[in-house]
Amino acid sequence: MPTDYWNRLQTEVIRPGNCTHCGACVGLNPQLLEFRQTEQGPLPQLRSIEALNQWPDDKKLATFFGSLEEILAARSQQMPLAWSVCSGRGVPYPDLLNWLFPDTERDPLIGAYRQIFTGYASDPGVRRRGASGGVISRVLIHLLESGQIDGAIVLQQGLHDPETATPIIATTRADILAAAQSVYAVTPMLTLLPEMEKFAGRLAFVGLPEQVTALRMLQAAGHPAAQKVVFVAGPYTGTNMYAGAVRAFLRMQGVEDSIAITALQWRAGEWPGYLRVETADGREFKAQKFYYNYLIPFYISRNCQITPDFTNEATDLSVGDAWSPAFEQAGGGHSVVVARSELAEKILAQMQAADELHLESIALPAALAMHGHMLDFKKRGTFIRLAVQHFLREPIPDFGYRPAKIPLSRWLVEVVISGSFAVGRNPIARWVVSKLPIELVGPAFNSLRKTWKGLSKPTKRKGLAEVEFIETKNERWQEVRSRFKD
Repeated sequence: MPTDYWNRLQTEVIRPGNCTHCGACVGLNPQLLEFRQTEQGPLPQLRSIEALNQWPDDKKLATFFGSLEEILAARSQQMPLAWSVCSGRGVPYPDLLNWLFPDTERDPLIGAYRQIFTGYASDPGVRRRGASGGVISRVLIHLLESGQIDGAIVLQQGLHDPETATPIIATTRADILAAAQSVYAVTPMLTLLPEMEKFAGRLAFVGLPEQVTALRMLQAAGHPAAQKVVFVAGPYTGTNMYAGAVRAFLRMQGVEDSIAITALQWRAGEWPGYLRVETADGREFKAQKFYYNYLIPFYISRNCQITPDFTNEATDLSVGDAWSPAFEQAGGGHSVVVARSELAEKILAQMQAADELHLESIALPAALAMHGHMLDFKKRGTFIRLAVQHFLREPIPDFGYRPAKIPLSRWLVEVVISGSFAVGRNPIARWVVSKLPIELVGPAFNSLRKTWKGLSKPTKRKGLAEVEFIETKNERWQEVRSRFKD
């Protein structure tokens, strides 16, 4: 029964905090489910009885059905598929990546790759609009203007409400540029599946790892909306935050919650950018990226703590900040660019030849060195946090692999990391930090961050490049592929 799948989603994914907020379950069952904002981020819930009763012909379900069970059964034909592709249950990475990139070299930390570059968009305007080098925006524009796609699924900040972001299908250069920059707030993307299915043409998709893997599983299952996607790009994704983060930042400036936000940019200005918020009373507030990162321990989302994919391994093309002293000193915005598929490799070559992108090839070790701490946070820290969750007898996601061994020293580092998150979740801690001036907290946090990175670097990076991962028994891929036959 479809109701069984909804009950399993609640007990095995939503209740234990495993929901990744990808949006697939709601996108597949829009008449049945909706997202509601909670302290644990946007979570799928059953629509109200009033909404469930709204048939297209305005007839009431009660005319035909006498129980909630019957309503669920009538409205949830796609719930079995939603269960199969739910990234909150984990992702069968070995099988999925073998299916996507069967003949491509693979590294356990960065995933499949054909070529790795550093670079940026040659157009200064596009480069400035992006979070780092404007590469994803420029690639989407190229695909659109060359007729390789007819639209792109992207996330736009402030479309309906300056305080929130909305997934859209961009069909013009202006649409794509309006959706440039990162959004550091949990936002479901695959709620757009009904619009994707109706869209006449080929699509590109830009999403976070848990959204991309859900989309890829939908493609493997033969879903018509997902099959319209011919190119997938995505950012490197370390940490994300719940919706209360920006309001907490404003409270530090003495801004009451009743005062509306009129504009919000997460990475405005010169790279690496700054948080910029305008309010209805005419004020403007700014904080450098490394200063407003103090919000992370207090509002970090649960899903990014239990996902081992930092570099967006299931994309055709993934892009991150190119952190290095030379690039940081040069300014302007530089990206690390991973071409995973033959299509991505071909597109980048075309764009480089046309001087649309400035690209320089780099070796794998150089790319890994730019993000050593976050790779460790994902590739080892995730499995420590999941082990604790398993010890507490809570359901955990299965990713089809795990590290063969994690040294005790890394477990001790995790005590500090997860401990800081536990303290940050406490309402008292959030209240205290909201009363301190950003001029004090921002620099203090940045200094603490640098000190901690220096102290933990030997432990966190020790053996990371040599870590051995072992595949675990996982029948999830067969479950996903069986939907294709259905």
